Amino acid sequence: MRLTSKTLTLPWPKDLKASDLRSWVKDQLSIHGDPLRWAITAVNDSAQDCGAVLQIEAVLIE
Repeated sequence: MRLTSKTLTLPWPKDLKASDLRSWVKDQLSIHGDPLRWAITAVNDSAQDCGAVLQIEAVLIE
């Protein structure tokens, strides 16, 4: 078991409601390992016309 720290930048899908965001972020993090702790640390407008971009900081168990 190893703990790692990651910062991810993820585009927020336009069809995803804020109430569904938690499970979607956890699904995205599980690709990289088992999320122990995570937080959305920034929400920025995208330079393209694809909506917002989320910055996620996480501690993962690998």
